[in-house]
Amino acid sequence: MALIVVDVQDCFIDTLADKDDFLRRCAFAIDAAQTLGIQTIFTEQVPDKLGSTNTLIKQRARNAEVFSKKRFSALAAPGIESYLRDQEVYHLLICGLETPICIYQTALQSIDEDIDATFLTDALGCRRTEDGRLAIEAIRQLDCQTLPSETVFYSLLGSATHPNFRSFSKLVATYSNSSISTQKILSEKPDTALIRSQSSSSGTSKGSGRKQRGPKSEATESRKASSTPKKKLAKKRTSQSGKRKEAPSSREPAKKKTAKKKSRERKAANVKTPG
Repeated sequence: MALIVVDVQDCFIDTLADKDDFLRRCAFAIDAAQTLGIQTIFTEQVPDKLGSTNTLIKQRARNAEVFSKKRFSALAAPGIESYLRDQEVYHLLICGLETPICIYQTALQSIDEDIDATFLTDALGCRRTEDGRLAIEAIRQLDCQTLPSETVFYSLLGSATHPNFRSFSKLVATYSNSSISTQKILSEKPDTALIRSQSSSSGTSKGSGRKQRGPKSEATESRKASSTPKKKLAKKRTSQSGKRKEAPSSREPAKKKTAKKKSRERKAANVKTPG
């Protein structure tokens, strides 16, 4: 699993009506992903002309990969799909902007290429609120998952027994506290006690031993149900003569014992008794 933060560049942020709220929820999504050991990836739209990702947002993710692009879909950024394959990422969490343009086109490409994606509705931004609402509804009709970020991350935790539950709860409390300004949250470096090292970003939580999975969709479950797991073939050994021998089975020792027993019986039959 990976979180893709789409085009959170200052030139776009400055056009948002609810800029403060967007930055707060986007930062929360990144901190939550880091806390659960989910890697973060940034995309940037023509950064050489439009500038790079907002500095305060970018610093919240450790060693994050950054992909520049000219096309609007985040999945069209050169090299990003091969990177996701190499990292064995099978589910994407997506936040960023703009909802009616880059986010919507990312949804279209994820459907076309059969990539599972969940769009974090409270961490998406756009200039015109009505355009964003209609775009999210269209994304939902594409059979993409659209959910608030807390809903998604709590579903990944599963229960209060998860080893990262306390850390995540502390994160939620901080971002839900209206007395703490967004500027204060962003100006402070992420709490290193909450953030897991990037070595665990392959999708397995330390201590839990369980591979993280995205919220289930009908399409995902039907693909899993229809796929047949490949059976491992028994390895063959090669003898000195070059001929292949089947790997030894558990029956061989029994055969050897039977042969020895018959040999003893034959020898006993050939022994002459006196008289």
